[in-house]
Amino acid sequence: MAKTLLQDAPAPAGVLLWERVALAALIVLVALLALINLPYVPPTWFDEGSHLHVPKTLVRFGVYADISSEGFRYFGPTIGVGPTVMLPIALAFQVAGIGLLQARLVMVTYLALALLGLFVLARRLYGFQVALLALLLALASRTLRFEGMVEYGRQALGEVPGVAFLLAGLLAYALGLFKPEQSRRYALLAGLGFGLALVTKNQFVLIVPPTLVLLALLDWLYYRAGDWWLRLAPPVIAVACFGAWTVTMLAFFGPDGFSANLAKTRQAAGGAIFVFDPEATRRAVVYLVQVYGGLLVPGLLYSIWRSRERTPHALAMLAPSLMAILWLSWFVTSLGWARYAFPAVILGSLAVARLVADLLHELYARRQRLVLAGAMLYLSVAIMLPLSLTAQVILSPQDAAQRMAAFMDANVPFDVIVETWEPELGLLTDHNYHYVPTELLDPAVRRQWLGGPPISYAGLDAEPPFVLLGPFSGYTEIYPIDVLEREYRVLYTAEPYVLLERVPRP
Repeated sequence: MAKTLLQDAPAPAGVLLWERVALAALIVLVALLALINLPYVPPTWFDEGSHLHVPKTLVRFGVYADISSEGFRYFGPTIGVGPTVMLPIALAFQVAGIGLLQARLVMVTYLALALLGLFVLARRLYGFQVALLALLLALASRTLRFEGMVEYGRQALGEVPGVAFLLAGLLAYALGLFKPEQSRRYALLAGLGFGLALVTKNQFVLIVPPTLVLLALLDWLYYRAGDWWLRLAPPVIAVACFGAWTVTMLAFFGPDGFSANLAKTRQAAGGAIFVFDPEATRRAVVYLVQVYGGLLVPGLLYSIWRSRERTPHALAMLAPSLMAILWLSWFVTSLGWARYAFPAVILGSLAVARLVADLLHELYARRQRLVLAGAMLYLSVAIMLPLSLTAQVILSPQDAAQRMAAFMDANVPFDVIVETWEPELGLLTDHNYHYVPTELLDPAVRRQWLGGPPISYAGLDAEPPFVLLGPFSGYTEIYPIDVLEREYRVLYTAEPYVLLERVPRP
C-alpha cells in the first residue's frame, strides 16, 4: 500500500478491489457517524438554536428574521449564516414539521456533499488511494477538546455547507486548468461555487476573494497555466454573488436596518474576528499542533513546496493549500476559536494526505521498514484516536434540552414571558421567550476569552415570571446571581438547564 499511495499525476481510471472495499467501508462509517443519535448529539446549543430561529420564524410568520418577545430581530443569525442553509431547513420544516431532527437531516446532507467533494477533488489531484486517506483524515479532524467535521456536520451551522461549496469551487477550478478547451464553463462554475460559499458563511469573505486574486496573479506572473476566464471569472462572480445577497439584505432591512446591521457586524469583527491578543494566538497555535497529529502545518508547507512546478496540475494543487494557509494566518490573529480554523483544517486534509503518502512511499523505496512501521503506527493513532473520541460522543446522547422543552410544554403557559439566553429552546417550544439583546453577544464572549468588566444587562428589572438558565447564560454570567436567589425559585432542573419561577411578593 505504501508503495502506491501517491503518484504525481491523477490515478488511472481502474480501481483495485481493495480500494472499492475500503471506499464502501468508509461510506458505511460516514452513514453511522452522521445518523446515530442525530437529534441528541451534539446537544443542541446557543449557535444552533439561534440559527434555527430564522427558518422557524419564516415558516410560522413569513418573515426572514430572528424573533424575541418584543418582535422580530434582523441582526445576528440572519447574516451569520446565509439562505443556502436557512431556506433548505425552512423547506424541511414546511414539509415535515418544525423540529431539530428535520434541520439536522438537512445538515447531514451537506456533510455528505462536502465529503463527496473532498474525495472527488483529492482523487482528481492525487489519485484514489490518497483520496481515501484525505477522506479518513477529514472524518478524524477533531482534537481532544474541539469538534471536527462529523460533529460540525451534525449541527445547523454554516461551516460544513460553506466548505461543501468551497470544495465544489476548487474542483471546478482544477477542471478548468486540466481541460482548457472548457475553461470558460468551469470558470463560471468555480465562481458560483465560491460565491455560494461566501453567501453561506460571511466570514469566508475574509479569505476566499483574496485567495482567488492571489491565485490569478500567480497564474499570470508565474504558472501561465490558465486563461483569463479562469483568472478573472472566479473572483468576480464570487464577489458578485456576495454583493447580490448584500443588496437583497439592504432591500429587505431598509437603509436604517442595514446600517445597524453593518455597525453590529463591525463590532463583532472587533470583538472576535480581529483580536491580535497574545493569549488568543497561543490558544490558536496549541490547537493547530494537535490537528492530524501535528501534521497540518507541515503538510501545507510541503504542499506549497511541491506546487512550485509551472504546470496546470501544480497550480490546481496549490489552490486549496494556499487558501488554507491564508485562513490559518487569519486564525492566529483572531479570538482563536477552533471553529474559525475549521475550513482550513478540512482543506488541509488534502495536503496532509499527500505528505503522508509521499513519506510512506519514500520509506518503502528506501527499505526503511522499521521507520515505515513507526510512521504507519503514528498515522493510525492520529486517525483512530480522534475517531474514537467522535464515536464516544455519538454513542452518549444528551437530551436535557428536549426534557426541559417537554416540561415547559406541559407546565408553563405559552403567553407569559420567559427570560433566557438559551435560543435552542426557542426551536423546541413555542413559548414567548425574551432573549438578551444581540449586541451583548460579542462583548460577553470577548470577556470570557480575554477578560474585562462584567456585562451590564437589566433584563430582570422587568420582573419576568420565568427565567430559563442554561449553558450559555451560565457561561456568560449574564444574570445577577443575587437577584435570582432572592426573587426566584427552582421549578424544574434538567442539567445544565434550570427553570426558575418568580416568587410572589408578600
